[in-house]
Amino acid sequence: MRAPLGAASGGIAVHTYDVQLTLGAARPLPADVAVEGVDEFLTTVSATSVPWPFEPATIDLHATEGRSWRLTLDPDGVRCTDLAADAEPGELVVRGTASELVLYFYARTPFEGLEITGDTEPMEQLAEWDPNE
Repeated sequence: MRAPLGAASGGIAVHTYDVQLTLGAARPLPADVAVEGVDEFLTTVSATSVPWPFEPATIDLHATEGRSWRLTLDPDGVRCTDLAADAEPGELVVRGTASELVLYFYARTPFEGLEITGDTEPMEQLAEWDPNE
């Protein structure tokens, strides 16, 4: 479930990144903007009450800036919560800077550019899934 550009506040920062990339001087998104962009993307673009049609899974996303989120994918839909520090790891754990996460969400960087532990299939399914179809 990749975001259409502008779907979250991170969209403006991604436009700026695109211009920088075109000029040959791409820089990471500012940390505070990127953390907000990750949170907004996960709680608005990814979240849905449409039943998850695949095997239930949990995806943990960790920004090196200190914020962590859990996506729960199950028959109740896709939900995002803040990840407790003492939580058992999900089936998939993804780590990177908040900038790297946002740029992945907006299809600017590959998934393989992030630190990945576990089964990647749920993230691949999520990236391709359109709950409106």
